[in-house]
Amino acid sequence: MRTVKKICCYAHLLAGMAFVAAACSNDDKDTTGPVITLEEPVDGDTVAAGSKHGVHIEFDLADESGLNTFKIDIHSGAGHSHESQAKAAETSDWSFLKTYDEAKGLKNHHVHVHSDSIWANATLGDYHFGISATDVHGNESTVWRTIKVVDPSEAGEEHEHSHDDDDDEDHAHEGE
Repeated sequence: MRTVKKICCYAHLLAGMAFVAAACSNDDKDTTGPVITLEEPVDGDTVAAGSKHGVHIEFDLADESGLNTFKIDIHSGAGHSHESQAKAAETSDWSFLKTYDEAKGLKNHHVHVHSDSIWANATLGDYHFGISATDVHGNESTVWRTIKVVDPSEAGEEHEHSHDDDDDEDHAHEGE
């Protein structure tokens, strides 16, 4: 009889521990993606075809659980809209896609980078600009904007900081 009581006691103890473990892990499970605060480019910004500095990109990432990776995706908007956009035979859709992992494990991260140079023969028009970020739990957030590649003669003022020391390198700044 003692053996049956011991078995029942152990069974209840194991069941209780399993219940507590399941309850704790469900309450603590992070299901929210990182916060992306995109400063530049703003929706509707223009950039000149042939720009050697590319698109100026600046944003902050934050996640209490810890960041993992982030991705910058710039591609032509021509295939994503319901409008027909004719392309001249001598142009090509420019794109930029790069994944970064230097924010891994950080709770906050400031990013200041430039895309690759924009091709001189880039198709003019709307381009989709996106930032996607994941945290250590695999939760993802994405922010999209529309930017426009324009003829250099239509381009406005360049952004306000100097490129003298940039040498077309990416500059990301680590947080805590």
